[in-house]
Amino acid sequence: MLYGFDDFSSRRRTLFLIALAAALVWMIVQFRGRSNAFYSSMSAPGQPAQSASGNLSGSFGALDGDSIIGVPTISAAKIDQVLASYDSPATGKGQVIYDMGIKYGIDPAYCLAFFIHESTAGTRGVATVTMSIGNIRTTPGYEDYQGYRKYPNWEAGIEDWYKLIRNLYIDEWQLTTIQAIIPVYAPPVENDTNNYVETVRTLVNSWRAAGS
Repeated sequence: MLYGFDDFSSRRRTLFLIALAAALVWMIVQFRGRSNAFYSSMSAPGQPAQSASGNLSGSFGALDGDSIIGVPTISAAKIDQVLASYDSPATGKGQVIYDMGIKYGIDPAYCLAFFIHESTAGTRGVATVTMSIGNIRTTPGYEDYQGYRKYPNWEAGIEDWYKLIRNLYIDEWQLTTIQAIIPVYAPPVENDTNNYVETVRTLVNSWRAAGS
């Protein structure tokens, strides 16, 4: 059966509209695919984090908040004073915590605050055996104790925490604030992350306010 002129024009318009719709769908798909490149795969939930945290989740590359990068805001003597107040087995290592902070460009006040929150300055939990200031999960190349890295002395445990935060969290993942770091370091599925952040902030601010 032959189509009349009107039928042919109508069919041609229909085919044109179908082709136009297909082109629009293709353009949308291509645009969405390109835009995904701006998101690091490291921000995907479940991405393995070789750290104390297990799985990586939460904020990635957050710019707002309390940055841990910087010069010391408390003295080595102040660090030892705080450690002694907790009867910490690491008392006397204030200078080590201070010097490592300078070496890795991280304010040592945050290292001390993590230590207190994780194990009450080494007086509770596995840290009493592992000498780990951050209760870091075991990864290949480390001695294991109940799933945590175990160190030969406090100095080694202190430096390993700084290396982890500097090399992985700051340099690789671009996480520079406690608001960005802690949800990864101590995921909400296992920890009260908001409490962790506020504890660290409160401790650091109280030491700074008290002075050396």
